[in-house]
Amino acid sequence: MVDFGFSEEERAIRQTAREFAENEIAPVARHHEESGEWPREVWEKAVDAGLVGGGIPQEYGGAGLSQVEMCLFMEEICRVDAGMLAAIGTEFGTRMISAYGTEEQKEWILRGVAEGELIGALGNTEPNHGSNAAGIETTARKDTGERSSTSPAVPEARQDGDEYVIDGVKTFITHGTIADYVLTMCRTGEEGHGGISAIIVETDRDGFEVESEIHKLGWNASETAQLRYDGVRVPEENLVGHENTGFYQLMEFFEEERVGIAAQALGIAQGCLEETVDYVSRREQFDRELREFQAVQHKVADMATKVELARRLVYDAARRVDDDEKPTKLASMAKLYASEIAEEVASDAIQLHGGNGYTTDYAVSRHYKHTKIYQIGEGASEIQRNIIAKEVLGL
Repeated sequence: MVDFGFSEEERAIRQTAREFAENEIAPVARHHEESGEWPREVWEKAVDAGLVGGGIPQEYGGAGLSQVEMCLFMEEICRVDAGMLAAIGTEFGTRMISAYGTEEQKEWILRGVAEGELIGALGNTEPNHGSNAAGIETTARKDTGERSSTSPAVPEARQDGDEYVIDGVKTFITHGTIADYVLTMCRTGEEGHGGISAIIVETDRDGFEVESEIHKLGWNASETAQLRYDGVRVPEENLVGHENTGFYQLMEFFEEERVGIAAQALGIAQGCLEETVDYVSRREQFDRELREFQAVQHKVADMATKVELARRLVYDAARRVDDDEKPTKLASMAKLYASEIAEEVASDAIQLHGGNGYTTDYAVSRHYKHTKIYQIGEGASEIQRNIIAKEVLGL
């Protein structure tokens, strides 16, 4: 495996993540995927090891990892089980808060997440709006101070306009059932991109409800929910950044998020490749090891080539992010290619495992279930192709 000039510190982070994945995640991954039970004990160990909120700046208790370091961490965890990474990754919304939040918000959210006191969620997707992030309908209106028979009593000491009142529904929210806060994208102005704001909503506020849990094909160690906001009141101080700029704030991190997703998909593919190499080296058919058959060799060769190409895209894009570039095209290429070859490599891994690959006794079947979400989340493959084409064609 090419190390792409990784520094000693970067290699140490990779090794730490690998050891944590093999020692703490591998023994319990199957149980949590099949039971759907959130792995609190593993999360607590990850917090103690400083592996939660790795991208949070050190001054707020995080590790302050670079994009390359985050990718190395995510790849190694997903090499064992991607669903468990989703489960212990409780820092949703912290990128935006780190960049645009007030000092009070940073001390509250960033430090709380890094120290394991808070679990975060990001509320963006809605039942009618997935890829169309600019079309959200959840509203946050400034309170007028007027009381009605159906609204909560307004404290006398509060002045008009010092609260937002939020109404709407968010869906496919990771950690929606266990989160302490949801960074919620709300419409505060005109239709389209320019009327959206990001507001921190604590989940213990009146009017906030977990409407339903969502059962998924994979990633079952990570809980997912649909959330309802019914007149939820939050103070103006919970606004992150400036009003009506939330969409642009969210878009600011899409390169980082897409490269991170690509690294996770790469980890799945790498894990499937390793599982397959081990299996075909031990399994015998017709008095020969499977690896001796040319058909097997060719399929493994194709798998290895896809993994290596994905790795080069991922870490090239990650380095560019760390160099303060904005690699829009490359990030979309990395996300598109890594997510699609993850499914292909996982499928080939099952094929080479034969009937055993179709059972839950072997990790490749679990890997395969995890792959599909990577072609959907953070912009579906079709969206990535649109972005790449526009960049190439100058549209």
